[in-house]
Amino acid sequence: MRCNPALERLGIIGFGAIGSRLARFFASGEHGPKTSAILVRDHQLSSARAVVPEATVCTNFEEFLEASPSVVAECASANTLATLGPLLLEAGCDVVPLSLGAFADERQQLRFYGAAASGPGRLEIPAGALGSIGFLAGAREHELEKVTVTVAYPTKRWKSMGALQFVDLDQVLVPKAFLEASAREVARLFPGHLNVVTGAGLAGLGLDRTQVVLVADPTITQAWFQIEAISGSGPITIRVDGRNAAVDEDPIDHTAFSVIRLLKRRCASVAI
Repeated sequence: MRCNPALERLGIIGFGAIGSRLARFFASGEHGPKTSAILVRDHQLSSARAVVPEATVCTNFEEFLEASPSVVAECASANTLATLGPLLLEAGCDVVPLSLGAFADERQQLRFYGAAASGPGRLEIPAGALGSIGFLAGAREHELEKVTVTVAYPTKRWKSMGALQFVDLDQVLVPKAFLEASAREVARLFPGHLNVVTGAGLAGLGLDRTQVVLVADPTITQAWFQIEAISGSGPITIRVDGRNAAVDEDPIDHTAFSVIRLLKRRCASVAI
C-alpha cells in the first residue's frame, strides 16, 4: 500500500549540497512528502529557513523529532548517522541514509539492522551515486557469486581524500589502480567518501565479500564507477560516469536524484 502523500512528512538531517537540494525539491509537498523538519548546524539556520519557511528548522534533535517526520533523509555524516539513526528507527521514522560509511564497522551495521528489525521504522538504502543497485539485489536471489566495484577519481580529488598514503599521486601520469580490498576495508580507509562502495556491498554479497579496485586517473575531471558481477543469470556490468566539469565543481551526481526517486516512489500510484 502506498503512503498517503498528505500524511508523509519529510525530515532532512544536514543542509549541504544534497540536503539543500532535497529541501527545495520537496518544499511544497507537490512531488512527494513535504519537507517538515530540517536538522542543521547553527550557521545554516537562516539559509535553511529561507528555503522552507514553513518547516521546523533546528539544531536540536529532540525539536526535530517533535515535528513528527515520517521519513528522514540523512545527508550529514557517518558519525551523525551512527548516533541518530537507531534513535530515529525506534521513534518510528523510516530512515534513508546517505552516509553509508557508518556501516563499515560491523558492530554498527548489526546495531542498525537490529534497530530496523525491532522497528517501527525501517532502513531504506538508496542507490546513491550508482544510480541503481536493484540489479545486485535481484542477482542475489539467483547464485550471485562475485561482485567487483571499480572506482576512479581524478588524482587531485584523491589527494583530498587521503590516498597519498597508498600512492605518489604526483607520479601518476596514466590511469593507475593503487588499491584492491574489500568494500568494508575501503569504507574504513576512506570514511565519508566512498559511500557508493558500501551501497553496492549492502545490495549484493555484503561488505566483506565485495571486492573494490581504486583507480587514480589524471585524465578525468569527475569520478566514474563500474560494477562487474557474476550470477546464475549471467554476467552483469554497469558503469556510471560523471559529467565533464571542473574537479572542484559540484558534479550533480546521481545521489540526490536517487533519493528523490525513492521518496517520490513511496507516494506514487505507479511505482517504478
